[in-house]
Amino acid sequence: MLPNFLIVGASKCGTTALYYYLKQHPEISFPDLKEPKYFSSINAKFPHKGIGDISVDKYAVKSFEEYSALFANIKNIRVGEASPDTMYYYNKTVKEIKERLGDIPIIITLRNPVRRAFSAYMYLKRDSREKLSFIDGLMQEENRLSANWDFIWGYKSCGLYYDQVKKIKDNFTNVKIVLQEELKNDTAAILEDIYSFLNVDIKFKTDVSISYNKSGIPNNWLSRFLLSRNNIFSIVIREIMKRVIPRNLLEKVANKSLTKQIISTNEIEYLKPYFYDDICNLEKLIGKDLSSWK
Repeated sequence: MLPNFLIVGASKCGTTALYYYLKQHPEISFPDLKEPKYFSSINAKFPHKGIGDISVDKYAVKSFEEYSALFANIKNIRVGEASPDTMYYYNKTVKEIKERLGDIPIIITLRNPVRRAFSAYMYLKRDSREKLSFIDGLMQEENRLSANWDFIWGYKSCGLYYDQVKKIKDNFTNVKIVLQEELKNDTAAILEDIYSFLNVDIKFKTDVSISYNKSGIPNNWLSRFLLSRNNIFSIVIREIMKRVIPRNLLEKVANKSLTKQIISTNEIEYLKPYFYDDICNLEKLIGKDLSSWK
């Protein structure tokens, strides 16, 4: 069996949380590999050159045979996967998805692009990959992406949603837009809406008590070591832990080991003009009030 729905991004907009929420539903299944990245890996130039990118590249599924094998033993009403770079690379992924999987339902998660940019930055800081300040990282974005760094380094470009979303809406019949702010503040109602969208039991009660994939600065030496993607020993140890320790427990420990950082007013004001026109266009496209983003 192949996927009959996809969560396609955007990154740092709640895709991980949504994956783990939906995975609890008895009528919904995913492969153990959350982010196969198959469609974005087609014709990609591996390895990516950014700091620690190789630790992510190694999970990318590069052949359709390998991708199909992920779902070989999965049989359920709904089978999905959640690769957050699928939407970012829309110019090549949309055509491939339609050819391989057909006109399947697509779920898109979006977030205030300024907040998304800072969250991506803090995610890379958390994993000891980003060495620059936020502003300096923004200034280096074009150079980094031109040098074939992974898409996650596109703090600004990942948040230019309009063209990405339009391409998907133009090519797929059933597209569900979920705002990360809605998912966070009214989780039960949003999940019920998604279950209805996927035609599964809407009354299933999902455990939403865990926060997934949080960003922040490690607040002790052990968490700094274990979270580093720039250290071969920590990567190996973390992979072993992921195999033997339940994800919920790992997330609880990780959340206590991170100190949240807040984007400054100056950084917000620096970025807001960059996204303004894109937000206005997106607002009309998806029919949602995005005034709080502006």
